[in-house]
Amino acid sequence: MNGDGNTTYGITQARPRPGITDLGPGYLDAALIPARMIQRWAAEAIGRWGAAALSYGADAGPGVLRACLAERTAGAGPRRCRAENVLVTGGTSAALERLAVGLARAGTTVLTESFTYDLGRLIFTSRGVTTIEVPGPADDVDVTELRRAALRVLRSTGLPPAIYLIPTFHNPTGRVLTTARRREILALTAELGATVIEDQAYLGYDGTPPPPLWQLSERPELVITLYSVAKCLAPGLRLGWLVGAESAVAELAASGERRSGGGPNHFAAMALAAGCVSGELDPHVSSLVETLRRRRDELVDALACQLPAGFRAIPPAGGFFVWVSLPDGIADRDLLALAERRGVSFAAGHRFGSSARGIRLCLAAAGPRRLRAAASVLAAAAREVSGQWSRTPG
Repeated sequence: MNGDGNTTYGITQARPRPGITDLGPGYLDAALIPARMIQRWAAEAIGRWGAAALSYGADAGPGVLRACLAERTAGAGPRRCRAENVLVTGGTSAALERLAVGLARAGTTVLTESFTYDLGRLIFTSRGVTTIEVPGPADDVDVTELRRAALRVLRSTGLPPAIYLIPTFHNPTGRVLTTARRREILALTAELGATVIEDQAYLGYDGTPPPPLWQLSERPELVITLYSVAKCLAPGLRLGWLVGAESAVAELAASGERRSGGGPNHFAAMALAAGCVSGELDPHVSSLVETLRRRRDELVDALACQLPAGFRAIPPAGGFFVWVSLPDGIADRDLLALAERRGVSFAAGHRFGSSARGIRLCLAAAGPRRLRAAASVLAAAAREVSGQWSRTPG
């Protein structure tokens, strides 16, 4: 225990600040992590599979888990997902890192939306991959601009680009692309031979979203879709899965790292397999969806009642975040400084791209009472920053 009484200091990535309700990082509230259930799954994995649960795992991930994940991922689209299409990963970040290594080696440029998950972009750039932001609105993808950017890359490098997209429950905005827009993007990538990396990390609350890109694509070898258990179970498991063409999965599974040490986080993967086999995972996910929907509603309703004119909280249909758009003339940095003085922090929009005009609030990070209190604090800060702006000469 450190001096401020925090028993997790040096253990978790989170660094709590006394007196601050932090809605900035995309963390799942510790109260929502089913630690006892996962503990039971770990014991069940050893009881069921013995030492095999603690050995080097199969290169592509344990077959029993791949089969379960393929069934969960199948959805209602025209293309079936089989175990051979699934690669168990160390989570979305580890999967992006592995893909970035290959893209850097090939000299492939990555196109991203004008504002997108900043740490996803960082993974590419930290591996030396050239990334280009494609202009477009906050609530859609401009396929005309995407085509222009892709053709410029093709002419200058001789190689089609890769495209990193979050089409469903976008981070940071929560936006969902229509099926028609997804088909337009897939038609473009098929025409150019460009690979799409689809980040599909989040749960939905309202209805069924359009099918993921890999289900809609006529050329599945050009689509790689990434899933994660960090947002529906526990981030510390460092687990996720990748869906792609059998050839792509086989190639990734044959990497030197996996051939040397097997699939990543094998024991955690076996614990998750025990949870799938036991039938406990789906009820947990359903309960979590209901909890996050209620938190979404609490936060959005509180903001809608209290934010001054020009500020708009956009209700997401899924994911962890509420995006609040800002009126012209209001800087996210100024609003953040005022809010933090009052005890609330959030992610300033400029983190996600130079064109972002808003702030991101994590609805999953706190319970309803704290979310309502944070909304009141944020509204007070918004009123103050609006008053300061209106008094600024000229």
